[in-house]
Amino acid sequence: MIRPNSPAGGPAQWEADVVLADGGIAQLRPITASDRDAMVAFYARVSDQSKYLRFFATHPTLTDQELDEYTNPDNHDRVALLLAVDEQIVAFAHYEVLPDLLPARVANVAFLVQDDQQGRGVGNILLEHLAEVGRECGVERFTAEMLTQNRRMVQVFTRAGYSVRPELSDGCILVDFPLAATQKSREVMEQREHKAESNAIRGLLTPRRVAVVGEVSQMSPIIASIAAAGYRGELLVVTTADSSAESHGRSLRQISGNVDLVVVRSGTGDLERLIVEASQKNARGILVLAGTSPSPLGQQEAAQLVAWARTHGLRALGPTALGLVNTDPEVRLNASPARPPRRGVVGLFTQTAGVATIVLSRAQELGIGLSSFIATGAFADVTGNDVMQYWTDDEATRVCLLSLDSIGNPRKFFRVLRRLALTKPVVVFTPSRALNSARHDELELPTAPAAALDQVIGQSGAIVVSRRDTMYDIAQLIARQPMPQGRRVRVISNSAGLTHQMAQAALRFGLEPGEGVVVHAQPAADELVSAATAAVDSGDVDAVVEVVDPLLEQVHAGLAAIAGRTTTVPVVGVFVGFRDAPTDVTGEDGMGRLPSFTHYADALQALALVAENREHRLRHAPDPEADPLPSGDAEAARAIIDELLADSPEGRWATDDECARILEAYGIRLVPWRAVTTVDEAVAAGEELGWDVVLKATASLVRGRPELATSFFHLADAEEVRRAWDALGRTVRDLGLAEDADPTALAPVVQTTMHPGTPLTMRGIEDAVLGPMICTGVAGPPADLLGDLAWGVPPLDHDDARSMLDQLRAASLLYDYRGSRPVDMAAIQDVLVRLARLKDDQAAVAEVELSPAIASPSGTAIVGGRIRIVPMPVERDPLARRAT
Repeated sequence: MIRPNSPAGGPAQWEADVVLADGGIAQLRPITASDRDAMVAFYARVSDQSKYLRFFATHPTLTDQELDEYTNPDNHDRVALLLAVDEQIVAFAHYEVLPDLLPARVANVAFLVQDDQQGRGVGNILLEHLAEVGRECGVERFTAEMLTQNRRMVQVFTRAGYSVRPELSDGCILVDFPLAATQKSREVMEQREHKAESNAIRGLLTPRRVAVVGEVSQMSPIIASIAAAGYRGELLVVTTADSSAESHGRSLRQISGNVDLVVVRSGTGDLERLIVEASQKNARGILVLAGTSPSPLGQQEAAQLVAWARTHGLRALGPTALGLVNTDPEVRLNASPARPPRRGVVGLFTQTAGVATIVLSRAQELGIGLSSFIATGAFADVTGNDVMQYWTDDEATRVCLLSLDSIGNPRKFFRVLRRLALTKPVVVFTPSRALNSARHDELELPTAPAAALDQVIGQSGAIVVSRRDTMYDIAQLIARQPMPQGRRVRVISNSAGLTHQMAQAALRFGLEPGEGVVVHAQPAADELVSAATAAVDSGDVDAVVEVVDPLLEQVHAGLAAIAGRTTTVPVVGVFVGFRDAPTDVTGEDGMGRLPSFTHYADALQALALVAENREHRLRHAPDPEADPLPSGDAEAARAIIDELLADSPEGRWATDDECARILEAYGIRLVPWRAVTTVDEAVAAGEELGWDVVLKATASLVRGRPELATSFFHLADAEEVRRAWDALGRTVRDLGLAEDADPTALAPVVQTTMHPGTPLTMRGIEDAVLGPMICTGVAGPPADLLGDLAWGVPPLDHDDARSMLDQLRAASLLYDYRGSRPVDMAAIQDVLVRLARLKDDQAAVAEVELSPAIASPSGTAIVGGRIRIVPMPVERDPLARRAT
């Protein structure tokens, strides 16, 4: 369980549950004086060899002085962390700032790991967390001295991703490295996190011994499900006639040997006692299935149950889970109330039992073959993030489906999803609902609309759908047929009206139908099959969709045969009429099967979504030849932000000068302008800027309203400025803002006149759910009233920026609208990429807006800008792993 961060930082926020390299769970926390006896017991379990490597000499016991130092750190210059498994200390790490090197804060660091825990990544985790604590406490560097025989510890340092250069001195290896996080150290942490979480799910899905515990009347259905699937492991049945906690405890203890997975029902006796006993059997996890009646556990009790399981080293699913399924022939696990699912290549993840029942039953009804199914329950500590880590590695899973009710760590969700979506098709059902359920920061941060969240999840490479059936449509298409290589689709039917409507629907979904084929011959079965064969062999289509009305069984068989041999062009059958289409749900589901639909629009929409997703994944595949993205001076911008927060610890809007300097650090230059409060100031500003200036109102009330006289261009001298000032005052009076017609009511400014163009707004926010987000749109009513905005998540490349601009409904204003010259798109893209880099680097920038940005054929001029700063940590995500 991750404990809430204390507002002032310190030891409370250093506590975390962590996932070890083999998928096990451990607790990491600062040591306290009350751990003295536990430290003595821990040290007694460490071998003499490990003690020698740590202390460079025989050291049978810890001295009282050492115990005093270790268990009473000051948590600043001396910090000590321990790692516990099943409430026993199994590893210990500490650092101490070296007084001889002050004022430089350099700390000596040392580790000790219990022998039977070595090889589980314990040292790596301790170093990650100790380094994060050190950074928080102002430590600049770590140094360590090791015996040459201590190869494990040397590897912990050298493989951590820091700038470590081991040196040999007097028979010892010395390391000395800065604690500043590097790109490499982040990648190393994420790779180890990925491996650990993937292993955790693999362990749950591949148990060698499963123990089903509970009252016989409650557990009989699940026992039958496991047996019916032909489970390849050993099933241990420990049922009792009643639900007393004591009898459950005795029964579980009577099992000889270890158990990998314990299965119980919600409301089964004393779950906490079962967790303890499962831990004693070295179980990897406990699956608490939904009971026959609503769970008696509230949210707080359920969270405590999960925390208790973690304390004892178990992953917990439940307390109202639907179950686990693994159709691998070597496993055949069906720990769910459903009949054994058909084997296939689709991975399916859900949460709450009610939704999971709908999702799984529909998949079975449609004959979708599954590789795995995981329904965790609402409060399980197994999350969609963990499952996606597993899917990335699982060769049996080619298509990934997520139906989410909630998301614990949305930033991590987005990061893991992006990596998975670049390697496998991922379909997510309405993620904005789940993302909006995530906990928000205590800071006052802006929030993107739900449509924007779905949009950026789609840009991650996933396919976002708002209907679950669309999720299955896509799954069967990808699982059974090759990916369409483009958008050209041949539509075929035995009805002219159907063919015409199919072509129109294809166009609506962004496909290229070309000329459809109508088969008029009667009987039409052979001709329909021949038409599909000719289309596949033609070489000028990317997909074939054939609709048959009324249903002809021989056409179904013919299309199934074509689908079984095509390797490049997907074939889809749509069968309509008054009889059910024949279905083949025997054997394994997978490549070479015929995707069957009852509505042509569903088939065409699925094809369009898959084709679009393929294009996106190709466009975003890593390209070592790509030009480097524009960089910024992050340190210079951070220095300005730090000065602002030193002046205003709660944060505030940046001054015009601060805003301009932060933007300048990223190569974003504002057109010179001056705020004015009198006509004389306006004249002076015109002289300073060299004339040919504009006097304009900047108040939000009139921004983007060309029908109002609020902007006066090409002012060449003082007299023209004075006339413009009077005209602006009349607008103030007409709007009823000030009886004395004072233009200052509209926040006037004087600025250099720019070339005419299309005004854009570009905005970056620190979203309360996802973190940094960027949006753009045509300034004025299209963006303000119609919500015509395109959203993206940093980092953005130039293709991302172009894609965002092309998504706008008002995008034609940037090209040749009514004969106008197209704007310089490369210049707009460059500004968006730089703005995204700023927002990615600077979490403290809660809001940044460039408005208007005037896009013209000669470039993009940033006319206005503003920035709001809040006290956010420099790093959004922890630089050490946590089980979330």
